[in-house]
Amino acid sequence: MKQQLIKRIKDFLFNHPENLHPATGKKFYDEPDVFFASADDPIFEKFKDVVSPEHLTPKEIIELEYGEGSYSGGTVIVIIQAIQEDVRKSNRSRTEMASAEWALSRAYGDEIFLKTRIKEIAGQLKEEGYKAAVPWLSDWFRVIRNKRDLTSNWSERHAAYAAGAGTFGLNDGFISDKGMSIRIMTIVTDLVIEPDVRQEGSHTRSCLFLSKGLCGACIKRCPADAISKDGHDKMKCYMFVYGEASKKFAVEAGGLEKAGSGCGLCQTKVPCEFRNPMAKIA
Repeated sequence: MKQQLIKRIKDFLFNHPENLHPATGKKFYDEPDVFFASADDPIFEKFKDVVSPEHLTPKEIIELEYGEGSYSGGTVIVIIQAIQEDVRKSNRSRTEMASAEWALSRAYGDEIFLKTRIKEIAGQLKEEGYKAAVPWLSDWFRVIRNKRDLTSNWSERHAAYAAGAGTFGLNDGFISDKGMSIRIMTIVTDLVIEPDVRQEGSHTRSCLFLSKGLCGACIKRCPADAISKDGHDKMKCYMFVYGEASKKFAVEAGGLEKAGSGCGLCQTKVPCEFRNPMAKIA
């Protein structure tokens, strides 16, 4: 069942006719990786301390969607979509703003293609008789902002960590086997699938800077000065990514104002762009 589901998700997303970038003529995303975490993994309770007290467990998500008492175990499905090379390459030369190709990928890849496709995958599970929720697109999902921090009541990156898909970097990005220039999607379901193994060690072990004191390329790449050796200023980053200049450039590039142009400079032209850099020296 596990391998069948992986193949079905991979084929559906990678070979879908709308996985096609309007500027490059190639795909938005390479073939995805799929991981699974047990919905009963105790780490989800720990995220209430690590992420936010409002961060939800898979149990709470199922009961929000289907009512109190509806939870009986299940799985968190994590899908890692690596951004296609031509889009990444276009962003490497940028120093102040994302490339037009990146902005278009954010608009028509992230905002339209991925949102639609993840709903369809969850819908297929429902048709087969399973409960399924897409946290990112649920009515109850919310971003929690204050003067010093930016969190949410469900973190795709932390779910990916729970599933053993990778670890975190200095810029708070997620370093998978396909690097950091990725998109992460999750589905919480009552379908029980054997979970993947989460490796032991630090939650930042794949970051060259945090593990070895090397690199720090993302610090130099950040046009908003939101990354330093001490970490990532989420609010400063957010204001840049969703600021007026970003929205204006997105429209000029042919994208969507509401999505902004994104940025991704700290995810490109860095050692962790498309691979786990620690895999070569660990």
